[in-house]
Amino acid sequence: MTRLNLSVEIHDVSPASEPEVRWMRWRLRRLGVMRPVLLVVPCWQDERGRRHDLRAAPSLCEWLRREQEAGAQIVQHGLTHRAPGPPPRGLVNAFYHRAFSRGCAEFMHLGFSEARERLRRGREILTACGLRGDGFVAPAWLQSPEALAAVEAEGFAFTAFLNKVVWFGARGADSVSSPVLTFDAAHPAIDYGKRAIMRAIEAGSRDASLLRVALHPADMRGARPVEHILERIRRLLRTRSLVTYREWREAWRQAA
Repeated sequence: MTRLNLSVEIHDVSPASEPEVRWMRWRLRRLGVMRPVLLVVPCWQDERGRRHDLRAAPSLCEWLRREQEAGAQIVQHGLTHRAPGPPPRGLVNAFYHRAFSRGCAEFMHLGFSEARERLRRGREILTACGLRGDGFVAPAWLQSPEALAAVEAEGFAFTAFLNKVVWFGARGADSVSSPVLTFDAAHPAIDYGKRAIMRAIEAGSRDASLLRVALHPADMRGARPVEHILERIRRLLRTRSLVTYREWREAWRQAA
C-alpha cells in the first residue's frame, strides 16, 4: 500500500510578511507540524514597486536559519514574486495575470536567459543569508517551458506545479502527480466557493502519495480562511505522515 504523505507549506516568506509568517508557524507548531516547507522570496516586490530584500532583515534570516536547522525545508520562491510586465495579449493570459495570480506570475512568460538570471540572483541572496534552497517553486506555480529549463540548468533538485512535482536528476526530469490545496481568497464569496473546490480535490486525492497544503500570508487578510486551513491540516494529519519534499522523495524512491 502506498504511504500517504502531507507537506505543509508557508508561501511568500519575506520581510514584508514576517509577522504573518511567524504567527502561522506558531500555529502550525501547536498542531504538531515541526518540519514545514518555507517558500522564501529573496527580494519581495509589493504592488507599489517597493522591494524588500531578505539581506536587509537579519532577524528574519536568523529565524529562518533556526527553522532550517530544526528540519524545515527552505525553497526558493521566485525572485520578486511580481510579474516583470504586462502579459502577452489574449484572454487566457489576462485571466492568469489579473484573476488567478493577481500580478504575481513572475516566471510565467520569461525566456530562458531572464529566468536563469532571476534564479541566480535569488539564490545569491539566499546563500548570503545562510539559507539552502535546493528546490524552486514559481510564484502562483506558473512558469514557462523556458523557465522550467532554466530551473533544471541551474541545478535545482525539484520544482512544483499545482498538480505535480518535477524532480531533476542525471537521467532527466521525473514528474510525479501531487495535488495542492490553496485557499487564498480576497472576498468571502470566493472564499467559500474555493473551500468547496478544495474539499473536492482533497476527496479525489485520497490515494495520492503526496498531498500539499499551501498557507499564504494573505490567508490572514480579506476573508481570513486561515482557521479553516489549519483545521483541514489537523484532520489530514490523522491519516497522512508529515514530510518535506526531500523526505517524500526519499520515501518515494524506496517504494519504487
